[in-house]
Amino acid sequence: MTASSKHSDATDAKLGKDPVARTPRANGMPVAGSVGGAGGSADAPSGHSATLGGSYLTAEISAGALRHNFAIIRQHIAPSADICAVVKGNCYGHGLATTLELLEELTDCFGVATPEEAIVLRQLGCLRPILMFLPACGWASGQELRQALDRLIIENVMLTLVDADEVHAVSQAARRVGCQAEAHVMVDTGMGRGGAELGQAAALIEMVRNDPYIALTGVYTHFATADEGDLDFAREQLRLLLAVVDSSGGREGLTLHAANGAAMMELPETHLDMVRPGIPIYGYPPSDTLTANWPLRPCLRLTGQLMQIMTVKAGSRCGYGLTYQFERDTPVGLVPVGYADGYLRSLSGLSTMRIRGQDAPTRGRVSMDQVVLDLTHVPAARVGDEVEIISADPASPHSVANLARLAGTIPYEITCRLGRRVRRVLVD
Repeated sequence: MTASSKHSDATDAKLGKDPVARTPRANGMPVAGSVGGAGGSADAPSGHSATLGGSYLTAEISAGALRHNFAIIRQHIAPSADICAVVKGNCYGHGLATTLELLEELTDCFGVATPEEAIVLRQLGCLRPILMFLPACGWASGQELRQALDRLIIENVMLTLVDADEVHAVSQAARRVGCQAEAHVMVDTGMGRGGAELGQAAALIEMVRNDPYIALTGVYTHFATADEGDLDFAREQLRLLLAVVDSSGGREGLTLHAANGAAMMELPETHLDMVRPGIPIYGYPPSDTLTANWPLRPCLRLTGQLMQIMTVKAGSRCGYGLTYQFERDTPVGLVPVGYADGYLRSLSGLSTMRIRGQDAPTRGRVSMDQVVLDLTHVPAARVGDEVEIISADPASPHSVANLARLAGTIPYEITCRLGRRVRRVLVD
C-alpha cells in the first residue's frame, strides 16, 4: 500500500486484496498476481496526440483538485468504508493514463465497465484491485469469451456475476488457468438495468460461495434514484440488498457496496463497506437536486488557441446553414474545437469562451473541428491567444455545469465526450 492511503492490512483483507502479492485462499488454490499485462504496451485511452507530439487542444487536470475531492470524500464516509474510484469512460473523459498514478495513491480500488478498460489499467501498471461492473460473460461468446475470461482471471480482475451460466463459465475458466477467480454478485433491487433477478439472487450467492474455483468477495446493487429529491426508493433498494445477503449466508467475508456518488453524498446509511464515487471525484455533484453541499473542486480546464482572426461585414452570415447574421461589421475568431472533440453541436450560438479575461460568444453552428467566436468585446485579441473553452470555475458561464445546462444534458456528458484529439496533462 502507498503511504498516502488511509486503508490498512485489515481493510485489504476485507476486500481480499493486496496490490503487490496475492495470498492463497483457504482451499489452497493460488490466486493470480500478474499485473503487468501481456502483449506489449497498453493502448491506453489517454487522448494524447499520437504522431507529431502536438495538439490544438489541452485539457489541464488539476492534481490539487483531485486530492481535495478525495479528502472531502474521506471526511464524509464511514472510516471503515473503502473508496472504489470509478474510472470507466477514460476517467469520465479526464484521461486514465494521465491521472492513474495519482489516483492509485488516493483510492482503494478501481471500478471499470468493460474488459478492455480493466486490461488497460493493468497494462498501465495498476496494482490496485479492479472491479468490472458489466456482467462477466454477456458481451462475447465462444473462444473469444474463453480467452477473455482467462486473461481477466490471470490479471486478477474482480468479475461481476448475475446468473448461473456466468458462474459455470467463470468457474471453468478458473479451472483452465489454475487460479481462483474473484467475483462480486450484483443484485437488481429495482433499477431494472442489470444484475441478478431479486428472486434468484440468494440462490446465486450461495452457488458462488460453494464453487471452489470462485472466491465470492462482494455483493452489490446500484441505485436508480439516489440523485433525485425523493430517496424512499433508494432506501427500499438498500433494504432489499441487505435482506438478500442476510438470507444467503450473511455478510461474513463479503464487501457490501451500493453507494454511487449521489448516494454517497445523500444517504450515509448506504456507505456499507465501500462507496463508488464517479463524477464527484472529478469535482462535480451528480445532480442539481442534491441537498448535500460538499465543497468539491472541478479539476478540468480545456484550452485551445485562436487560429485566425478576420472581420466580417454587416449582413454577413456564418457557419453551416448560415444560421447567424451579423448586424454590424464584426471581428471574429476561429477556435479549433468541435463536436469531434466533444464540444456539443447543441451549444451552437448559446455558449461563450474566454479570451484575455473577456467572454466571447459563439456564432453560427458548432462544426466538427471549428467554432466561430464574436470578438467584439475582445479588441486586443491576437492569433495565438489562449482560449479557455471549459473553465474549472463553477461560476463561469463556460463551466462544465453551465455548459451542460445550456445543452440540456448532464455534466457527465460534457466531460465524457472529450475526444482523443484532446491532450490531457496533469497540472499543479
